[in-house]
Amino acid sequence: MAKRLDNKVAIITGATSGIGRAIAILFAQEGAEVICAGRRENLGKELTEEIKSQGGKAVFVRTDVTNKADIAKLVQTAVELHGRIDILINNAGILTSFNFIEMNEAKDFDEVFNTNVKAYFLLCKEVLPYMLEKKKGSIVNIASIASEIGIPFYAAYSASKGAVHMFTKSLAGEYAKSGVRVNEVLPGLTNSGMVPVGSALEKEAIKTVPMGRAAAPEEIALGVLYLASDEASFCTGTSLIIDGGATSL
Repeated sequence: MAKRLDNKVAIITGATSGIGRAIAILFAQEGAEVICAGRRENLGKELTEEIKSQGGKAVFVRTDVTNKADIAKLVQTAVELHGRIDILINNAGILTSFNFIEMNEAKDFDEVFNTNVKAYFLLCKEVLPYMLEKKKGSIVNIASIASEIGIPFYAAYSASKGAVHMFTKSLAGEYAKSGVRVNEVLPGLTNSGMVPVGSALEKEAIKTVPMGRAAAPEEIALGVLYLASDEASFCTGTSLIIDGGATSL
């Protein structure tokens, strides 16, 4: 039986935990050759071993997405192993919460934008030429409902995800006729490393979710799978919100 990502080569950043990990496992189950990127080698090794134990194909490349040399190495590794890149999932990100007046520019703003925005820009710059050469490719950026609604004490994070939102729309329009699709998923409250199950942050945030719970990372991964796959062949510039109804209020 054919799988939705058979013979696809997929790079996934932030793959060692949370949403990224769920995406990597699901993509491998759907037949993709997965290139898992992250900073923590021990978790990367555990992930690839789990994928391989299930019959999937994966390699881990230690990558700090704020480092241009690491990004270049990641992309080059994928090309050397497989000769192409079919899918790029920009997922790596950080979440910070601060009283705005007390925010430190370098740590609480620059670091957030370098990870959540600039890294997406640099990865797309590296990957797009290979997709354009093949006249086919799918990029999915992980944004957030924080790009849609104002969240007090998350000014830098919200602004960074708003930037991802418009970056996605701009690239989608620019490359719409090239065969390369660019879409985004906007998760709401999700149980991951950023929001642990049972944490004070989760308990407070759940009050804003009509469904009364947080998403599991696997639920977000299913939306990413759809946009990354050929099933979404007429989708570009699409913003898929997965938030339990939070933005409906």
